[in-house]
Amino acid sequence: MLRTFIYDDSKSQWIEEENRFLSYDIFAILDEEKEIIYLWSGPKSNKAKFRKGYSQIKEFIYNFPALKIQIVMAQKNFPDEIQNKLGALLESIKLGKDRILRFSRFTTIRIYSISIIAIIILPILSFLNLITSLFWTVYNENYQVTNTIYNIWINNSKILTIISLIFFSINIVLGVVENESQVIIFSLIGVIISVGLILYLNQGIFLFLFQAGSTLTNYLISQKDLIIFLLLNLSAILIFEIPNIYKLISFFKTYRKFIF
Repeated sequence: MLRTFIYDDSKSQWIEEENRFLSYDIFAILDEEKEIIYLWSGPKSNKAKFRKGYSQIKEFIYNFPALKIQIVMAQKNFPDEIQNKLGALLESIKLGKDRILRFSRFTTIRIYSISIIAIIILPILSFLNLITSLFWTVYNENYQVTNTIYNIWINNSKILTIISLIFFSINIVLGVVENESQVIIFSLIGVIISVGLILYLNQGIFLFLFQAGSTLTNYLISQKDLIIFLLLNLSAILIFEIPNIYKLISFFKTYRKFIF
């Protein structure tokens, strides 16, 4: 009977796994009948991880006290049934005929899954905050708002946009680590637009030409000006939201079994 194990770098231990494999993994295939462990590196794994996994293999063998296990590492010496098992492992990390899964680490998959959800939700929350202005008191075709509420309104969206910028930056790093060009491009678009929105919102009271009758504590904003302001923000947000929503859907379709 053949049993498959992968080396969990975060826990520094070998764990049995039959379904979830990534190209960064180090594999151990145990043939209990022949009392042999075959070690093999995934196509995107590195020597450092292999050495770390190999250093833990003796501790792993102690879990099978009834077996006198030998270790085989040279791939050319693998018997046919092991080669067939490795072929099946390679097929499990492919998308279609030639595309290997881009993300190769459990850690980056899980961080990215959190980060991309955040960059979808946060801009939506920011825009929902902005459209609360439509519920301000209307006075002579102008929206009336106190300076305190106005400043809170602007600052809330600015803070949410700054947090979004941080997550976009994290995604760029993840994209570079995993050599995932789509993640890098979509996140870079988000960074550029988020910086622009922050600079725009940072204008504060200079965002609008307050109408006649405004005071230092009570502002009157033209309904037309406010609608234009909201449409500009919505357009900017949609530029990066649409591609990232697409990426979110495709990412979870591909990697959901590695997240949960």
